[in-house]
Amino acid sequence: MHRGMLLITITIIASLALLLFIHEPTAAPEPLSASADTLAPPPPAAVLTTAVLPSPTVAAGALVPDQRLYYIVKPGDNLYRIARLYDLPVETLAAANNLSDPSQLQVGQGLFIPAAGVTPATPAPLGSPLYPTPRPLALEPTIPPAAMMINGVPVEAIVYLPSEVIENARAIFAYGQTLGRNPRAFSKLGDSTIENPHFLARFDEGAYNLGEYAYLQPVIDHFRGSFGRQGEAVHRGLHAWTVFAPLWANRAACALGEHMLACEFRLHNPSLVFIRLGSNDAGIPKVFDERVREIVQYCIVQGVIPVISTKADRFERGDVNNPLLRQIAADFRVPVWDFDAAAGALPGRGLQPDGVHLTTFFAHDYTLLDALQRGHGVSNLTALMMLDRLWREVMGGG
Repeated sequence: MHRGMLLITITIIASLALLLFIHEPTAAPEPLSASADTLAPPPPAAVLTTAVLPSPTVAAGALVPDQRLYYIVKPGDNLYRIARLYDLPVETLAAANNLSDPSQLQVGQGLFIPAAGVTPATPAPLGSPLYPTPRPLALEPTIPPAAMMINGVPVEAIVYLPSEVIENARAIFAYGQTLGRNPRAFSKLGDSTIENPHFLARFDEGAYNLGEYAYLQPVIDHFRGSFGRQGEAVHRGLHAWTVFAPLWANRAACALGEHMLACEFRLHNPSLVFIRLGSNDAGIPKVFDERVREIVQYCIVQGVIPVISTKADRFERGDVNNPLLRQIAADFRVPVWDFDAAAGALPGRGLQPDGVHLTTFFAHDYTLLDALQRGHGVSNLTALMMLDRLWREVMGGG
């Protein structure tokens, strides 16, 4: 009798432990460091979201506390917002930059971020390589006019690549080439909304018809072999806070203690990665923001261009995660594939009845009217457009 009760008790405890393991968030990973034991050598200053200028007494490129930090002003910035970002009084930031009129900030301007014991060096003038003056966003002239709009939405609003992002992506790509990254490979990081066979896989594995978007064929040829690869960093139910958890990595392919992104980069050696996260991250905006920033930082340090994708769903009971994703991309000056902007022009936001997964488009025939009315049809097309722009303008393709 006692032995039977003991077995029942053990069974209940084990079941509760399993439920906790499935439903409770794992411990948040520690912030990434640039330790030579765990990461590649630090990237050049040009690829950092805050430009790092070493003091005269510090070797160039050394990431140490005694450095002069400059923030590059972006569209929509104001002094109050920048001061809050660095936990500074507005008056301190204004005085450190000799701003008589703090309201007159210019996009591309470099602001010195004061810190204890650090004095400003002479900032690079506006328009220098460090602070590139934004140029009007233009599509390749080879793109037919009809392809410049998707359901009335300008492609430039979906494939968001302002000049400062292009310049920074070039620096990341160049750094990745010094690490031996494959310029003909890209990877995917995300949840079931970008898993095979729906996301891009057909461009490796089957028939398709690009129709008026035939200009995209060269980029398909260039990255042949990556489209049909799901890789080790796509996982159903993936959260931003589980990307760095080795427990979520495929043990059959990944080394002991290796997280999925490190595993994917080691196995496929990409030059860029599509990131689609947020559909499973509800109710924890602060954690989501922190973890995505760590993911972006990790990609940059590894010499892999992170392409941040927004999402169509409102799983988190409102549009909470998409604005965070856009801000992260702006802070790190990395590409935004703003699929949310395209989804807004689709019937039902291009979503199935579950409100998360995209409506399918098995035909992959862009001569059909249905092609631009289906979630995956537009998702695949705009992802190809982003890939094409990066290949032509960042990697020197075309």
